[in-house]
Order: sequence, then structure tokens, then C-alpha cells
Amino acid sequence: MVVGHPTGESTDAATGPAVDSGATADSRRICSSSIRARRPARRAPFDLQMPEAPTSVCGPMAGSPAGEIRPIRQSHSHHNSAGQSGSAERVVMRIRRPAFSRPVALTATIAMVSSGLIAGAIVAPSAGAAPGTPVARSATAVTADALPTVQIDGVVWSQAVVANTVYAGGKFTAARPAGSASGQNTSTRNNVLSYNLTTGQLNTSFAPSLNGQVLAVAASPDGSRVYVGGDFTTVNGGTRNRLAAFSTATGALIGAFNVNLGGRVKAIVATNNEVYVGGQFTTANGQSRSRLAAFNASNGGLTSWNPGADYTVNALVMTPDASMLVVGGAFQNMGGGAAYGLGAVSVSKGALMPWAANQKVRNAGVNAAITSLNTDGTAIYGTGYVFGTGGNFEGAFSGSPNSGNMNWLEDCHGDTYSVFTTGQTVYTVSHAHYCGNVGGFYQSDPWSTNERHALAFTTTATGTLNSDPLGYPNWAGNPSPSIIDWFPDMTTGTYTGQSQAAWSVAGNSQYVVMGGEFPTVNGVAQQGLVRFAVKPIAPSKRGPMVTGGKFVPTLLQTGAHSVKVSFGANWDQDDKTLYYRVVRNSNLGSPRQTITADSTFWDRPRLGFTDQLPQGDPVGTTYRYRLYVNDAPSGGGNQIAGDTVTITTTAAPTLGSYASTVVAQGAATYWRLGESSGATAIDSLGDNDGAVSSGAGRGAAGAISGDANNASTFNGSTGLVATQTPIAGPNTFTIEAWLKTTTTSGGNIIGFGNVPVGASAFSDRHIYMDNTGHLVFGVQNAVAQTQRTANAYNNGQWHQVVGTLGPNGMNLLVDGANVASRTDVTSGRAQKGFWRVGGDTLTGWPSAPTSGYFNGSIDEVSIYPTVLTTSQVHAQYLAATTGSAAAAVAPDAAVAPDAAPDAAATP
Repeated sequence: MVVGHPTGESTDAATGPAVDSGATADSRRICSSSIRARRPARRAPFDLQMPEAPTSVCGPMAGSPAGEIRPIRQSHSHHNSAGQSGSAERVVMRIRRPAFSRPVALTATIAMVSSGLIAGAIVAPSAGAAPGTPVARSATAVTADALPTVQIDGVVWSQAVVANTVYAGGKFTAARPAGSASGQNTSTRNNVLSYNLTTGQLNTSFAPSLNGQVLAVAASPDGSRVYVGGDFTTVNGGTRNRLAAFSTATGALIGAFNVNLGGRVKAIVATNNEVYVGGQFTTANGQSRSRLAAFNASNGGLTSWNPGADYTVNALVMTPDASMLVVGGAFQNMGGGAAYGLGAVSVSKGALMPWAANQKVRNAGVNAAITSLNTDGTAIYGTGYVFGTGGNFEGAFSGSPNSGNMNWLEDCHGDTYSVFTTGQTVYTVSHAHYCGNVGGFYQSDPWSTNERHALAFTTTATGTLNSDPLGYPNWAGNPSPSIIDWFPDMTTGTYTGQSQAAWSVAGNSQYVVMGGEFPTVNGVAQQGLVRFAVKPIAPSKRGPMVTGGKFVPTLLQTGAHSVKVSFGANWDQDDKTLYYRVVRNSNLGSPRQTITADSTFWDRPRLGFTDQLPQGDPVGTTYRYRLYVNDAPSGGGNQIAGDTVTITTTAAPTLGSYASTVVAQGAATYWRLGESSGATAIDSLGDNDGAVSSGAGRGAAGAISGDANNASTFNGSTGLVATQTPIAGPNTFTIEAWLKTTTTSGGNIIGFGNVPVGASAFSDRHIYMDNTGHLVFGVQNAVAQTQRTANAYNNGQWHQVVGTLGPNGMNLLVDGANVASRTDVTSGRAQKGFWRVGGDTLTGWPSAPTSGYFNGSIDEVSIYPTVLTTSQVHAQYLAATTGSAAAAVAPDAAVAPDAAPDAAATP
């Protein structure tokens, strides 16, 4: 969702393009909108000049709960149709908007559908194929290597590639070579430059001077000309009102092409004979043209083509057969008919043509728009944003050129600004912080942890979108592409004040070029412009990303001569499959284990094996282990080695009665939480080690009688242990923990959340304590279904608590007894997430405690893929308290009178 990028409309050239004039008071009304509150990581100002009111669109403040709105008066300089200067006073609303998008709750979207604003856009969930899982980058796709490229001192809004030259336009005054710091070795370049595609070096023969920013760059099909459009009114000191043409052979301004546009140009498409433009102008060559116009390429004469649009045009693309122009922007009507932000008009007459995509993607008005369009000759690709009401889509889509029938869409959030396709790969730039519906990364807390500014997708549909869990418009069941394992890293810039990185992407079959305001790429200073290339042009030097002490195995002695070795997978920016070697005692030639595994930055599975030690080695022998990982098989490609860790054997460890019972009953994950230190909770059974936060203490006395294994403490504010690999929420499971506390602020003991750290946007499958010490087990499926104990358990003693869910219902068990059962709840929320111990969001849950984080001790956490019976749980309780699991137990059907169901509530 946008914060003042070039589709937004501002008078400040540094913040991107400005708006149409002529606002009415009615256009400034504020729509009500339900927003799922998420705190933005940053805020940035967005100066929005109020445009003429698009019909049926709410004002610019809609959906901006963080908005600081104050009308101010501003003198605005403008040019009339003859290019003469004048002034007018117009009202400007200064809005403080967060730099990250906020999901619009589905209730608001439904309201828009019922009002006819986006009728037919929301698709009911279907039982189609799951979204395509992330796929490996193909040999025809570029690598993540950031090639040295000329830099700029401002922002690049648009680019075009002509043969071996890249033309870049934006708002800047100087260029400098790659590797030069800001202000060093600069060459004057006023808002437009070109550079050599293969070397990245600035072209000295192309240095026109424009007095305003460039927002659109396009080339003629024969490559002889490059056109630039924007806010400028002079080129090299001579009048050129917002559109100019240059010879690609000489770099000279083409004098015969001299047109006069009365407002901003934001989009250009050229044939060898005509030049089509879109933007915010209302006059062209002194005649009325509403945001769309066409000129004769030879002499700049205005043609009769005049479809007209009632609001901003941001993007144009010609269909491959040259019969239509597809137009994108914030308009609601075009060519004499309804076209909500997207439509097609004939090239010959300018008449509105049927184009089906605009019946699904519905973005228009002051809060939503189509931001870019592109074609590979087979499909039309577009991107969009929405902030608050007025639209239903952000991400990228693919449509059939002439019919507009949707091929696929990906609804990554937030805003997507630009798209480019090679015909085999689709590249986008954005500030995407959530791609979960298309099988990609989850929305982290803070969002910036997983935020990516450059993404790649398959050109073909590979599955269908998931149902949205975060309150965004729900596109479930629509065809989706797969996200490609290609994740170069960019930092956000400060030039526009909008906390964004890349704004533009272009390229050819061998190169992808990006422009924006980013100061670094992959950790190296590279301001505003960067190139990526296919192998072998690119050196392919981006290797696995996790190094040193963060890439080490966890070691656990499991027998007299055996050690369980486990570790989290590494990840690579452009190689999904990685190749691991686990080396003992520096014997690199004979690794103890080789493992091949797929991973991404958000999905790093735990890997491991049990290493058999030499039988003759005595107790007290020290073994050294080290991990090696390559991004090519057989030790090829780029290699990373982690630090060495050691383990010294002791006498053969033996499991006590309780631990043996847990193992025998089939636990899949078993965190004993007895480590004396460190940031890892070792999984005694599998490879699912947990990450331990700084708010969790180690070495407290444990819960199990006669067992020296310790427990962990949790501080009630940040203490947390969580899995690190997202999994689908199970509908058959048992979760178990031991707890000891005197808290009166409650807290989550164990549950399932959508993020491994921070506050989950949605959570489920909880066992928690309320402020009075009662225990609650809850499952959320549309509404929260919970059961709460009648007794309190914050008495400073150890207590066993167990929750089960399965086909026969849910059960809450405390201290070996089944205290509550119900058969009407058999499934939880369909979501991916992480098991979390010690804390998570509980807002809205029945009997919700003051704190979502638990203050006390937790021990012996076990998770099962089955439903434990009351007999099994009671056997564990006896083993923990008496050292024996053999005592008789009550029948499974017996339910103690300790629990009362809570009323169902929506969390």
C-alpha cells in the first residue's frame, strides 16, 4: 500500500509526481474503513494536492488511521495552454502516512463490493491446487550479483534499455562512478542520464539538462529515439513542456519534435510514427486532452486520438498486435465508458475496448491505482497498490493481451511499483512484506525483517492462491505463479522521505536494471542504479548467507558412543538447493554426513543425524564438529564454513522414567529446557531445536521428581522459545508443558503463531493462563473455542497441562486428569506458523490475560502428532511425581469437574 510514490500526486518534485487541479470540497470527505492495526516501522510525509473528485471515491484520508491531516494554503505555479506562467491558490492536505501498508480488513472490502465499487473482484476460496512453492532460479534468470553501475544523488523513477544503453530519468543533479562515495568524482546530470549496459559506466556523450524531474522514459521500436516525460519545462535552456525526444545515435535533442503539454507526463508508448502519452495534463498543444494524447513522431503534431480519462494515468503498454493500448492509473472512466483504474482503448480511434482484467483488479481514486504495465509479447503484466479504500489489489498480475482474461496474479503486500518480464521470468520492485498467499514469506514483526524490494516470479501459473489470513482482500482460488528463489538485498533510501528502495525495473534477455533511491545493494554502496545479469556475465558470487557462530550445529550426547547433530539450514540469495557437509575433527575429506536440502530466507528447515563415535574412545573424549555448505554440488560454487563447536563425552546418559514415557508415547518434538545457557532449546528427539530469546533464563530447578534436568524461566515480557521453520497448523496434535508461577498477569504457555518472534497477527492452538491463574485451552476456527479450568494454578507449585485436538474433539488435561472435553471442535485455523512457548498475542481471546507473555518457570515441553489418551497423560504425571508410570489410572472417559467451557469469542 502506497506512501507517496510516483502514482501519488505531490507538488514536491522529490516526492514524486503531482496531482490534477480542481478539487471540490466533496472530494475531501473521509471514508470510514476497518483497519487491522499494525504499527508501521517508519513514517513518511506525503503531500497530496487534492484532485477533482473522482465519482464514488472516498477522500485521501480514507484508511489512514495514523493520518495527521491539516489543510494548508499553498501558492501553486502553473503554465496555461500557451506555456505562460501564472499562479493559483489551491488547498493541499498534508497527510502523515506510514511507510508500510496496512491490511484493510475484509469487512471493509465486502462493503466496497456491496456498494459496487469492486464488484466481482473478491473470489471465494476454492479447493484448487495450493500455490506454487518457491522454485529454483533458472539459468535464464539473472543472479543476485549486484554489478557495479553508475550512481546518482537522488531518485530514479523510470528506465528504458536501447541496445547496449540504459536511459534513466528521475530527480537528481549528479552522477558518479561505482565505488565512489557521495560527492566524489561527480559529473553533472540534471534528471536524465545514460550508461553502458555491459560496463555500467556513464555515457559522456549524453548529458541534456532538464529543469524538472523525469517520470517516464521510453524508446521508439527502431531504437533511434528515446522519449522522456515528466515535470520539466526546459531542456538545455530551451522550452520543452514535459515531453522531449533525443537521438540515441548522437544524444542530441530532436528539434522537430516540440510539443506542449499542460501538465505532468507519467507514461509514454512510442511507435515509429506516433507517440502516446498519459499523465495528469488536461491540454496538449493548446487543445483539450484529458490525461491521454498522441503526437506525430516526425513533427510533434497533435493527432485526433482522444480517448480521455477522468483522473491520473500512470502506465501505458501496446498490445503485441498494435491494435490497442492498455492503460493503467487511478481513473474510473476512460474512452467514454467505465474503466476502473485499468482498461484498453483502440489505437485507431481511441474507443474503449472490452478488457476483462479490470473486472477483477479494481484500483482507482486517491487511495489506489495501477502503477505499471509491461508485455513480453505473450501477456500483459501490471502492478498496483491500495491504501485504505478504493481498491482491492496490490502485487502483480498477468493477463491475455487482447481479451484481458486473467492468467494469474500474486498478491504480495505492500505496494508494487514496477514490473518487467523477459518472457521467462517476471521481475517486480516493491516493498513486499508479506507473500504468504502465493507460497512465499510470512509477515514478520517488525515487517522490515522479511521485507524485500525486488522479487521474481514464473511467467506461468503454477497453482492457486491461499485464503488470506491477515485481513487483506481475499483472492483465494485464483491462479498464481510461483515466487522464484532470487532475493537481492536493498536498503531503503532517504531522498524522497518515503522509506522506499527501488521504484523502477527494466532490462533485456541478459540484464535486469533497477532504479530508485536505495543507497546500498547486497551491503555494498550502490546508490540509485544497479544491474543484474545472467551467468556467465554475472560472476555468481552470492553464496550462502549465514556464517561463523550463527552457522554451527547443536550437539547432544544420546549414548555412550553417539551424538545427535542438528542445525538450521543456511540460505542463499539465488540458489534454493544447498549442499552440506558435517565434518568431525577436521577430517574434511571424509565428512560424517552429507545433506542436500532446499531453503529460503524465511524457511530454513532443521537438519540433522546421529553420529556414531569410535567404540574404543574413552569417556571424556572431546570431538570437534564443523559445518560446510556450498551452493553447487560436489563442493563446487561458493562455500561457507561455520565455526567449530565441541562436545566432551560423559558416561552414557540415561533417560528417567518421565522422559522415557514421553519418548515411548511418540513425541515428535521434546524440549526439556534444561540447558544451562545458550540461545537454543535442544529437541531431544528430532531436529526441531527452538530459538531462545533473551527474556528466557536457564538453570532453574526442574519439574520432574528425581531428575536433575533443569527448567527455564520466562520474564513475562520477552521470554520466548519458538520453532524456526513454518509448518501448516495441525488438526491432530497434543501439546504439553509443565509450569510453575505465582503470576497475576497470566500469559501464553504454549501456542501456534504466524511469526516466530514478535507479535503474531493471528494465533491459535493456545494453552494460556488468565490473570486469576485459571488455565485455558483454545482453538480458533472462525471463532475461538476455549475451555477454562475452575481451579487456579498460580500457587507456586509445578503443574502439568496438556491440550489435545483431533477428530473426536478437544481435551484439556491438568495434573494427569482430563478436566474438560468437547466433541464439537475438531480443527483449528488453516494457517502456517510456529510453535511458541512463553508468549504471544492473546488479544481478543476469552479470559485474555493482561500480558501475552508468561512470568514463571516452564519445563518439559512436548509436542505430539497424535492425540494422547487420558491414560497416557496420567502415566506421564505419575512418572514425573513418583518415578513410576505403572500405577492404575482412571478410565479415559472420566472428566474431572474442574473445567467450564468459555463462551465462543472471536479473537
